[in-house]
Amino acid sequence: MKQGMEKQLQVDLSKADTMKCKSCENTIFIPSFILKRLSPLVSPSGKEAVIPVQVYSCGSCGEVVKSLLSGTGVEL
Repeated sequence: MKQGMEKQLQVDLSKADTMKCKSCENTIFIPSFILKRLSPLVSPSGKEAVIPVQVYSCGSCGEVVKSLLSGTGVEL
């Protein structure tokens, strides 16, 4: 195998579970962002920083998928 080329993994998505919104059971989600502000006191650059954390929210009711927030420091 040539360097830099990776083997393609074949996955049958019909066997995977479809996630549903816990509030309305919708199955369509849209990418959204939560913005975190980092104080200049702890920022590596010494300047205030705004850090986007990508999350997914329900396309119908807007509920954020809370199970995907683990370890992000984001609480809703």
